[in-house]
Amino acid sequence: MKGAPQWAVELPESWSVKPLKAVADYQVSNVDKIPADDELPVRLCNYTDVYKNDFIHAGMTFMKGTATQREIEKFGLREGDVIITKDSETWDDIGIPALVTQTADDLVCGYHLAMLRPMSGKMRGDFLLRCLQSHAIRVHLELAALGVTRFGLPKDEIGKMPLPVPPLDEQDRIAHYLTEAAAQIDSLVTAKERWLELLAEKRQALITHAVTRGINPKAQTVKTGVEWLPTVPQHWTPARISRLFKQTKRVGFPDLTVLSVYRDYGVIERSTRDDNANRIPDDLSIYQLVRPGDLVINKMKAWQGSLGIAEIEGITSADYVVFSRVHQEDPRFLHFLLRNQLLTTVYLSMSNGIRTNQWRIEPDRFASLNLFLPPLAEQRAIVAHIAKETAKLDALRAAAENSIALLKERRGALISAAVTGKLRVSAKSGVAEGSAKMV
Repeated sequence: MKGAPQWAVELPESWSVKPLKAVADYQVSNVDKIPADDELPVRLCNYTDVYKNDFIHAGMTFMKGTATQREIEKFGLREGDVIITKDSETWDDIGIPALVTQTADDLVCGYHLAMLRPMSGKMRGDFLLRCLQSHAIRVHLELAALGVTRFGLPKDEIGKMPLPVPPLDEQDRIAHYLTEAAAQIDSLVTAKERWLELLAEKRQALITHAVTRGINPKAQTVKTGVEWLPTVPQHWTPARISRLFKQTKRVGFPDLTVLSVYRDYGVIERSTRDDNANRIPDDLSIYQLVRPGDLVINKMKAWQGSLGIAEIEGITSADYVVFSRVHQEDPRFLHFLLRNQLLTTVYLSMSNGIRTNQWRIEPDRFASLNLFLPPLAEQRAIVAHIAKETAKLDALRAAAENSIALLKERRGALISAAVTGKLRVSAKSGVAEGSAKMV
């Protein structure tokens, strides 16, 4: 094959390199999500189904749609088919594969995907899956994708993609070995991801306890009469949000950093997040000034923590409500207090539902909320305690995330080595033999 890729230089003698069109048929789906009365009901395997799963089976939950009889015949999925992402917002998400392991008469390949059907006697679907999971092989598709803000893969480039083609018995051995090896690694990744979830829960619980109960376990408590917080340390004082903040609107500051408020982060620079859904307008003079210590709330998504105390100066759009701080409380304590777990349900109960996934807090109702505050010195001690204890949890989180990244890197390297012949799978034992770096 002309212009063979680098991975093909040292293939085993019994292997060959062929374009995909020589070993598999391929089609680009045009079955859209829009239902039509004159079409037949089907289940659509869509982009996210492929992107998030290695394997597609009939027991998964698919979108209900419609298709013509001709589309069902052309794009109906069969066992052994490999589906790849054909369009994406980023070029490196092009060519992500999934193998169809079980299907049904009404299961159809949806739009933005391409369906690859290995030719009998030439290519196995499970081996093709692993080839496309090897970045060294899939990079052909990534480089062939066209676009600027959205990328699409020309159909012809799919057929031109060079593939390693071992004898069929060796394809079977490699695919079987990789299925078992990948499953073991995936199990470890799943366990570590669950550990990350538990760490996040523990972190949030630690903060909530600190800002609602304090850090002195011997402190006497008293009933508050407030539903969301039944008891607090006896020496803490009640304070309405209206006593701590006042709503403000300062405009005419176009040259400052644009800020946004996110559920997981609080107030941050917008440039640090991908925010295509809320683009910055040309006229920044209508934006409102935010100073350090100000409370900023996203009016449309205020529940579940989409609010926070600003640590930097900047400007934000009219989609946010800005409150300036008028009382000398520690702003970091207020940040943790206003974003704690117990207040999530309060924000939700106060909200006026606009859509099923959007909520809005009216500033006046929010300002009427009762909080309970320790003395300023204790606020600072609580903030220091939170910083110290969460630093330990964050270190554990970073270690777990690094471990997950290494496992995924090893998984990718193992797959690439096996499908390019650098890691040989013994016919007798089914055990991989090759570079120690790969195993």
